[in-house]
Amino acid sequence: MGMKVVGISSSPRDVPGFDEMRSRDDLLNAVRDLDHLIMLTPHTPQTHHIIDAPILAAMKPGSFIINLARGGVVDETALIEALNAGHIGGAALDVFAQEPLPADHPFWSMKNVLLVPHLGGLSHDSSQHTMPALTHNLRCFLAGDIDKMVNRVAH
Repeated sequence: MGMKVVGISSSPRDVPGFDEMRSRDDLLNAVRDLDHLIMLTPHTPQTHHIIDAPILAAMKPGSFIINLARGGVVDETALIEALNAGHIGGAALDVFAQEPLPADHPFWSMKNVLLVPHLGGLSHDSSQHTMPALTHNLRCFLAGDIDKMVNRVAH
């Protein structure tokens, strides 16, 4: 598709499909040249509001935010301000700090925001990918073998 794909990670490493990997510690510089920033990170104390006013201000004018991560990763107040100012061209949001999104939330009336109901990770074969991990983790949990669980996020 002619895109340069840059990954931003807390532990940068070579990842197939990515042209470049950057450290999350360099997030402020990493977002400067991106046309689209897609959030795919868990919500932890380290990622709470990781996309805040300084990060949004550092982004390329007219760029887009796509949040498929978790509510709380993006500072929604700062995002609303950046969208209203026209600095951020638009946002596609699948997750929110408060779910369901309140009926009076500003996102509902913003023409440069696409809202979807927390379905961004679903596809026609989602269960084929998630059920093996779910059943494995459930067996580990019931056996008390928490350390053997896969895709575990420590809080």
